[in-house]
This record gives sequence, C-alpha cells and structure tokens, in this order.
Amino acid sequence: MYKLSKYLLVCIVILFSATNSSAQFKLPHLQLVGMGVYSIPTNTAFKDGYKNGLGVEAGAGIGLGSTMIMGTAGYEAYSNYVLNTAGNLKVTSIKAGIRQYIFLGHLFLLGNMGTAIQSYSNNSATASNFIYEYGAGIRLIGLELQVTQTHWEQPLPVSSNSFNVKLGFSFKL
Repeated sequence: MYKLSKYLLVCIVILFSATNSSAQFKLPHLQLVGMGVYSIPTNTAFKDGYKNGLGVEAGAGIGLGSTMIMGTAGYEAYSNYVLNTAGNLKVTSIKAGIRQYIFLGHLFLLGNMGTAIQSYSNNSATASNFIYEYGAGIRLIGLELQVTQTHWEQPLPVSSNSFNVKLGFSFKL
C-alpha cells in the first residue's frame, strides 16, 4: 500500500507540474525575420558625406523562454553628396546578438555585434570593420518594428553612427 501511494503522489506532482505554466518544460523555438531598413546618419562626419540609407535585413534565432540568440545578415546603401568624391557607400553586415522579450512576448530589447563589409562606388577602398547595434522593438501578429542605433568605422577613416528604423515580418516556429 505504501508503494502505491508513493507512486500515486509522484503521478499527481507530475500532472500538477505539467498543467502549471510556470513549471512547464519549454522546448526551444525558432524565429525567422525579414525586414526593410531606413537609416539616418547621426554623427556629423557621416551626415556631411551621405544621405539617408535604404536596405534589407534577414535573420534567424533560437530561444528558450523570453531570450533569443539571433543571427542576421543585411545590406544598406547610402547615396553620397556631390562634394563627396568617394561615391555611394555600400555596407553588408553580418551580426549575432541577443533579444530579451520584456512584455508578454511583444516588446524586446536587443544587442548585436559583428562585421561590416564596406565599399564605395567611386573608390577602391574596402574594409571589414567591427559593427555593433542596440535598440528595441515590438512584435505583433507576425509584424515587427525595430528602432536601433548602429556604429562602425568606414574604410576612409570616418566613424559612422546611424539611427535605423526596421519594419518587416517575424515568425516564431
């Protein structure tokens, strides 16, 4: 009788734990993102040489609970002003980072770092430099909006800071 009650108690605890959401085992989930990017140069040296940029970004992540490890690849193009003889700036970025969802799985904070591969249309200077980004976003019903601040160094020694607005799709699998 003692063995039966012991097993019954274990079964009740397991059943209770499975129905209680805070004690529930969570499987890792995947997330896919794709978005358009509108970039605004924010520091003087970058603003003096280039107009606002347009681009795209895609990525994927894996997470457990409210934390996601993300990887993204993106492309942005900035048109130069007439006095800037280097030409248009093209930036391809590869970044990895973390997202932390903070409110019902909809609002999140993010931080990314990686490499920015850059080239100019009228100049042979190219470089791969460290890039970092931080910001926040909201994800609702498959749509995602992010606002971020990004920093990297250009091949022609200019520090580049940009404020980015990203809008696109985000799917959790």
